[in-house]
Amino acid sequence: MADAAAGAPRATLLAAALLCALTVPGCAGAPQPSVPPASATTTAPPHASAHGPGQNHSGTTTANGGLNATDIGWIQLMIAMDDQAHHILRLARGRTANKGLLDWADDTAESHRAELGTLRALLAKAGIPDDNPHAGHEMPGMVSTRELRALEAARGSQFDRLLRSALGEHLKQKRMLATSVRKADADPEVKRVALSVGTSASDAQRRMSSAPGE
Repeated sequence: MADAAAGAPRATLLAAALLCALTVPGCAGAPQPSVPPASATTTAPPHASAHGPGQNHSGTTTANGGLNATDIGWIQLMIAMDDQAHHILRLARGRTANKGLLDWADDTAESHRAELGTLRALLAKAGIPDDNPHAGHEMPGMVSTRELRALEAARGSQFDRLLRSALGEHLKQKRMLATSVRKADADPEVKRVALSVGTSASDAQRRMSSAPGE
């Protein structure tokens, strides 16, 4: 059990890297695993029951409340992305003169806040620490430190352009990652949340495109 616990952070980083690779070839910002994929899970012997204790339907051991490394990697990646996007969306008040865009930003910030609560509840239920293994990484769907500073300094139409660019990439990446995890060997509850995340991102993209000033 101690070995499984020690390997969980590395397995989580590996899963995040694999999710990123599924959607963005050459994802340079993805964390690089220091152990081979085999260390993330334990496969059942050929004659063992595929539904034995601690195993999912494919016979892969899950040591974190039913969540496997891919589940945890996706949840933590979504939290990192949503945290930053929520901050960016809240910058709109006081920086944009576009009421339609401001209304969209307020609504989307609220949906991100609620989504963060759902994602963190999944980690808490599984007893996984709510830390951020992606701190300092530049990854698809997230802006760099330089880009964030530019957003914070911008006003008016310049801010509007930067906001649309940042959130457009963020929402696109969320949709792709949600689709990827739903196709993976993920926990059923994680798949349900991923469906909701993907649907919400699609709706936000549509409403951003229809906001005045495009």
